[in-house]
Amino acid sequence: MATPIRLVLVAVSALMAPAAVAAEFTPEVVTAKTAIDPGPNVFVYQQEWKGAGSIAVFGQGDLAFKGLMTSGSMGQMLVAPDGKTVYGQSSYLKRITHGPNEQVVEIYDVPKLALTKEIALPPKAAMALGYAPLLQRTATGRFLLVQNATPATSVTVVDLTAGSVTEEIPTPGCYGIYPSAQGDRFATACGDGTFQDISIGPDGKAKEKAQSAPLFDADADPVFISPAAYDGGWVFVTYGGKALLLKDAGGPMETAETFDLTAGVEGGWAPGGYGIAAVNAAKGVLFVTMHPDAKDGSHKVPAHEIWAYDLRAKKLLSRSPVEHIVSIAVSGGDAPVLFGTTETGSLLRFTADPAAGYALKAAGEAGLTGFPMMLAVVE
Repeated sequence: MATPIRLVLVAVSALMAPAAVAAEFTPEVVTAKTAIDPGPNVFVYQQEWKGAGSIAVFGQGDLAFKGLMTSGSMGQMLVAPDGKTVYGQSSYLKRITHGPNEQVVEIYDVPKLALTKEIALPPKAAMALGYAPLLQRTATGRFLLVQNATPATSVTVVDLTAGSVTEEIPTPGCYGIYPSAQGDRFATACGDGTFQDISIGPDGKAKEKAQSAPLFDADADPVFISPAAYDGGWVFVTYGGKALLLKDAGGPMETAETFDLTAGVEGGWAPGGYGIAAVNAAKGVLFVTMHPDAKDGSHKVPAHEIWAYDLRAKKLLSRSPVEHIVSIAVSGGDAPVLFGTTETGSLLRFTADPAAGYALKAAGEAGLTGFPMMLAVVE
């Protein structure tokens, strides 16, 4: 019985011999990319209220996920015009959900997805869902402006060159930050329908203040806090479905034009959501998230349709059915691409057909986490 066993062992050894002399195993070396892939990006602030949030970066063309920039909780996001820098405002509670609160401005290098600088803030920044007017930068790029709510309202001015806070500007009864198209000035919307205009001096302190005439009725038809930039001004959309183009012209805000988005449309349609408006400046097309059967209190209902409106011709161009979208952003250029986030945790991509009144066609989807109410598109 011993001999057959030895023969089997010899045979097995012979079969294994080629493997033993095969090329020597080379272990894989794990490396990290020094920069994300080039190309235009979509930024989504994945806000969290139970811990750390993040700023997710996706490619505009195919929604390829490029990576994250981590943040604190209950914060805001602002992307610089060149798309290479992101500013975040974060809260860091010692007990995560309560306790002492440390608030900071965080500055990120987008190509490297790296935190490059942190600036301490007074612990007064508004702890709210993602709204673009709560964190803005002046047109010169020198000062960052942070909306406070304690609940008293004020604006913290941060000198980005010096890396320090210069002043807290009281803005009683007013909320939201709307930078002027030029200089170190901004406006804030007030509860009586006016806008307060504030200029900032070279020392980072409030220099001049002026009040506009009433531009909207906060009781009968209030405006959504997040407008869309257009033609050197801002397109504010009202709860009732009107659009107001407001400009400052070197002083307090003034009404440049008014548009009735729902004129002649049946079904009780009205805007709804968070970041509800976006403008493709090249074509002067306003996109708005809309829902039917509107009533008092339905202003945060997700979109059933996204409407495209020609701001130059003052007419409704198209109505595109969608589901659950609460915030939108659109690319520039002659062929707009629209992006939207949903309450159900998705980033959606749509192409717009100019020949069909910029009607939207679904062209991609990516998953999100947290409360993704704020997004930005940079070419």
